[in-house]
Amino acid sequence: MWHDVFLSPSVMSTAMQLVARQRAKGEVLNCLRAFLNWEKNAPVDVGIMVSKLLLTIQLCPKTEFQSSEKFGEDLSDNIWEYIFAIDLLCCHKKWIWTHDNIISKELWPVMDKWIKYRKGHANVAYTPDVIIASILRLIGRLGQLGLKEGFPTAVKNISSVIGMFIQHAQDEDIPWGIQLAAVYALCDLSPSNPAEISKILEAWRRQTSNSIPSAVVSCLEEVGSLSAEGLS
Repeated sequence: MWHDVFLSPSVMSTAMQLVARQRAKGEVLNCLRAFLNWEKNAPVDVGIMVSKLLLTIQLCPKTEFQSSEKFGEDLSDNIWEYIFAIDLLCCHKKWIWTHDNIISKELWPVMDKWIKYRKGHANVAYTPDVIIASILRLIGRLGQLGLKEGFPTAVKNISSVIGMFIQHAQDEDIPWGIQLAAVYALCDLSPSNPAEISKILEAWRRQTSNSIPSAVVSCLEEVGSLSAEGLS
């Protein structure tokens, strides 16, 4: 099994090798080094690899939403693999590095460009909607790292930005796939501020005229339960 995992040409395999290479010690490191021919290749910097993966997502010419009865307008398996690989690498680097170098310097600027483009700013390049959905889903996953490591305030600040984005989704005519991605992300971040996030999501649910996928309904119910627990 491990032979297939490590020697697969996939992005996830490359990320796993990189993390294993930095964490393995002693005999385990010696075995992996011999088995995977690490002597022949210089180790890659984690930060550089994350940036390359993000750039690959943004430049992928055939990236489109995948229609799913359960999840709605979802990301492709290929994009999810990149997201999982980035998530793994960021878990290795921990929350503070992830927040300062990836969320602040890589992800928010892409969102900002997309918003400016929609508002008609000159000299701002178009970013496909599915890329913004990918960024939002990634922020949701990375935010969970902050919660696990005990940084609820920083995660609450992120959830506030996404919450505001959702509150204006109807007025701003935000594409449905991006709305769903933002809702999923906010659900991921909900432990940082369950009561307020539950209110935002319920208001969104009442206002939307689209059919809400079953997976989203389940997420909203979980956030509602989390909010109720906090109030009891």
